[in-house]
Amino acid sequence: MKRLYLFVVPFFLIVGLSAVSWAEGRLPLQGSLGFGARVYGVFPKGDTFQPAGQPRQKLDFGNEVGGEVNITYRFLKYLALEGGIGYTKIDVKNNTLGVNWATIQAVPISATLQFRWVSRKPEELKWIIPYACIGGGYYILGIEERSEFRRYSLSRGYGVNLEIDDAFFFHLGGGFDIFLTKNLAFNLEARYSWAEMDIDERQNVGGTYSRVGDSVNLNAAIVGAGFKFYF
Repeated sequence: MKRLYLFVVPFFLIVGLSAVSWAEGRLPLQGSLGFGARVYGVFPKGDTFQPAGQPRQKLDFGNEVGGEVNITYRFLKYLALEGGIGYTKIDVKNNTLGVNWATIQAVPISATLQFRWVSRKPEELKWIIPYACIGGGYYILGIEERSEFRRYSLSRGYGVNLEIDDAFFFHLGGGFDIFLTKNLAFNLEARYSWAEMDIDERQNVGGTYSRVGDSVNLNAAIVGAGFKFYF
């Protein structure tokens, strides 16, 4: 986790300050359609997992890096709609069992409404457009149990497979478009996302299968940076 912070924080500071320096004197958005890509850090909050008839287990989600491609349509001066599709994976440790538990793969498909502030005076902030955003979407999820968890289960007399359902999510946030040219913008954005996913543990004891599961929250702070080209 410390190595991720050491990478993400200096990256944002260096690229952000460089963008501000290059952006001075540039013009704001003139077009209405933008294509972009964003790299982001995912900082999930841990939760618990309690299958029926078993004690509650504490899960710790690792911080990860993900990516996204997106398209933005500004349909009013102060409103824009962004659609995006991304990918990340999250390692999960089961602190109660003391094992690396699973890896979750997530493909978020999102729609976000941006409330953009554009200065009425051309001499003020003519190269930077801040915005607040609200939106949501759908996680396409996959899960793979870690070998350490498989060995732990087998040592206790049963095999195990984990299964996960796709889930909807909701997010709030804000960001900046910092224009390096009339059409090219450096984008900074931070969001907080809420989701609830269903995870099942399919157990095999001597050829007899049983399924137990629970709902687990996947809530995370997401901080990203990227570029957009507007037409």
